[in-house]
Formats: sequence, C-alpha cells, structure tokens
Amino acid sequence: MSRLTGRGLPCRPLSRLTSLAAACAAAAALALPASAGASAHMAGVQSHVLWANVSNDEMDRQLDRMKELGVGITRVDVGWASIEPDAKGQYDPWYLGRLDHLVQGANARGIKLLLLFAETPCWASTAPSSLKQSCQGAWWDRDVQNYAPRHASDYADALAYVVRRYGDQVYSWEIWNEPNQDYFFHTSDPVGDYAKMVRAAYPAAKAADPRPIIVAGSLSDSDFEFTDALYRHGVKGYFDAWSIHPYSDDRSPLDGDVESPRYSFVRGVPAVRDVMRRYGDDKPIWLTEFGWSTCDVRGPVHWQNCVDQSTQASYLKSAFRRMRAWSYVPVGIWFNLKNTSSAPDDRVGNYGLMSQDGTRKPAFGAFRQIAQELQGGAPPPPGPSSAPPPPVTPPRHHLRHGRRRAVVRVTRWHGLVVVKGRAPRRTVARLLVFRRNGRTGGFARRASYRWRFVVRRSGHFRLRLHGHALRRGAWRIVVRPTAGAHWVKAAAVLGG
Repeated sequence: MSRLTGRGLPCRPLSRLTSLAAACAAAAALALPASAGASAHMAGVQSHVLWANVSNDEMDRQLDRMKELGVGITRVDVGWASIEPDAKGQYDPWYLGRLDHLVQGANARGIKLLLLFAETPCWASTAPSSLKQSCQGAWWDRDVQNYAPRHASDYADALAYVVRRYGDQVYSWEIWNEPNQDYFFHTSDPVGDYAKMVRAAYPAAKAADPRPIIVAGSLSDSDFEFTDALYRHGVKGYFDAWSIHPYSDDRSPLDGDVESPRYSFVRGVPAVRDVMRRYGDDKPIWLTEFGWSTCDVRGPVHWQNCVDQSTQASYLKSAFRRMRAWSYVPVGIWFNLKNTSSAPDDRVGNYGLMSQDGTRKPAFGAFRQIAQELQGGAPPPPGPSSAPPPPVTPPRHHLRHGRRRAVVRVTRWHGLVVVKGRAPRRTVARLLVFRRNGRTGGFARRASYRWRFVVRRSGHFRLRLHGHALRRGAWRIVVRPTAGAHWVKAAAVLGG
C-alpha cells in the first residue's frame, strides 16, 4: 500500500503571514461545511505510481484516468528509505525526480495529493544487526525498512525536508502506514513508538511549512482501541486529521452485525469518533483506505473472502454515500485505482477499479458517478482507454513493493490458542510467540515459544497451541517466512 517526473523548479516561499492564512483556510475547509467553490467531501483513490515497476509514462496514464474519474485526491506511498537511503541528509536525486514528476502531474490535472511517508532507511532502522548486515547488499529485501526508526527525530527531519521542498503543492502528508499492524511497523511497543513519531513529526512539519495538512493514525481497520491507546500516549494536538482504514472483509459497508466495531464500516467509523470526542478532540477523520477485492476466493471465513465485480461496485456506492452522512469525515480514499496483480486468488492484488491491464471493472463507472455526487459539478469527460504499461527495470535501491503478505488471526477457544491464516502455499513458516511485559506494556524481544510448520496446498493454515501460560495475558503471535522464502510476515495480538 510510494513519488514525480523531471526535476521540478524549487518552490517559491510565501510570506509567513500568507502561509498562516493559508493554513487556517485549509483547516477550516476540513472541519466545516463547504463554502463556495469548495466541497464538503472528497472522493479519492490509492495509487502506487512510485513503485519501481511503474514508469513515468504509466504514472501519467494513471493520473489521466484519475482526472477522467473525477478524483479529488490520490494517496501515494512515498518511501523515506528511498529518499534518504544511505545517510542522514543525503537525498537520492533519482527518487526525488520521480516525486517531482508526480507533484507536477497531479497539480496540472487539479488532483490533490495525500503522500503517505513511511519505511525506515537502514541507517536509521531498529532492525537487528543480523538483518541490517552493516547496511550492505539489498537490505530492503531483508525487511529492514519496516522496523521503527531508532530516533523519531530522524523521521521528523526527513518529513520536514519534503514538506519544505513541496510546500502547498502537496495538499497533505500522512505519518506512516498501519502502525497497529506488525508487518508495517516492527517494534515491541507500537503504541509508544508511533506516538513518539507523531509528536516529533507534527511540529517539525509545521515549522517547515504550516500549509499542508498533517494526517496521523493511518490505522488498519476502525481500530478504536489503538486510537484510545495513542490518545493516552499524548498524540492529541499533534495532527490536523486522524485517519483509519475501515475495511469490512467481504461484508456490506452497512452491515453492523460483527463481533467488534473494528471490522465494520458503518459501526467502526463512529466508534473511532466516540473515542476522539471522549478526549475532547473534534478533529476530522479521513478514511485513507477502504475497499473490496474481486479475487476468486469464496469460503466460510469473511476476512479471507473477496466479492464479485458487481458487488464491489455496489459496496463502493454504499460506502461513499454513508461517508457523506458523516459531517466529520471529509475525505474517503478507495483502495486501489488499479490491480497490482493478475493472479485471480490474490486478495490484496485485486482491489482495483481497473484490472492490471487497464480493463475497467463496473466499480470504475460507480466511482465516477459517486465522485460527481460528492463533489458536485458536471461529470468529467470520458478519456481514452489506457494501454498496458511497458516493463521497467528497477533502480539500484528502490524498495520492494507488492510481495505476497501473510495474514494471521488468533483467538482463545476451550483452553487452547487457535492461530489461523494464509501464507504462500507449500512454504515452510515459523511461528513466534512473544509475551507482553506487564510493567512496560511492550512485548518481549525474544520469543517465548517457537514452531515451524508447512502451509497447506490451499495456502491456509490452522494451528492449535497448548500451554497453561497462554491461557491468560497478552501475547503477540508472529508468522514469518524461513530463510529463502520471499513473502512478508504477519502478526496479531492476543489480548488478556
């Protein structure tokens, strides 16, 4: 869940008075109903136009499709590890050139940018030395970039650099991606470490340029409990908008009959809002990811399933129309513009409004209709169909994206701990169980239990763990590949 073409001219700074006025206007547009010439709600899409396999020509084609759709804002993943890969203050000109191209292209088409800023360069990472290996070789293939930074100030300085570079050409920046998921944020204390990053990054970004909107949270699902924990760690006042990813598995966005609001679109968003209001915070909520995949997986477990293309289009309309009823939710971003995989059973790779070759799904037309409803005005004109992208050779240290990810869920059942999920079929995986420290609140760095197992031919696994100690307390369950396997680990927390 990535950067512009050609070297852009440097941004011309505004006076401080003008900058402050622009910042106040931006904040007012988020919290209040739309005024003349503005919209109370924006419909956007996630795009991965800075990935190594996307050329600048393909980036331009995707931006053209967004304009045709009436996209108000696009969320793009930008790699700190790609901007500052080798040392603090040493910026990669190739990657910045791609980011320049994106900024110029989006602004030329009237599309706002939400740039997700994540992934730690090796020199700043808390990854163990066995993975960092003195930052030699392809460290990005050893998952080094998904570890929390050693110093939150390094992240803050890097964010301030890009905020200063692009000024109000970039509408908004998002602090990290899904820190409540271990595979994006490896640390024994995700709440504490993410709170440190937010408290360091926000003032640094505002000092660099007060105009862009700074978004924090970026939480997987409608995680109201993680939101509450972050507020207890002092994040209030360190962001302009809070963001969540209110996925609802294969269920309708209007289905509230689930075990927890976290996994419901219609119940989850208000649940997060309730937590914020308890802390006296009236900041807006942005939905920076949600969607439904059209892979061919159908089964009894909701979170493993996908939907057909007509259902995807129907759910898209229902979700955005529900969002319009929430005055405190001004931005909704569909995941994704385009499929990232052609494999029919790849759930993560089939969320797009278009298939990987550019073929449009019914959801493409549904989004165009809903964008017009939310943002007003005449429907955008139809554009030419796009050709498949040409192959591109990745540069020397562009980070890997799109590797297959494992998925894991865990529960207690009749005195046992049941771990189930999905990983690449017929691979050997490791299961690691880490105990939470009751005094510090963080998880141990060394696993209390370790197992190896083989993922079934179906790609699913189900394990039953025995042990008196596991019957109580909080534990972090990690499923990761063994040496030589190329997929991304997953983790879940078992509460106690």
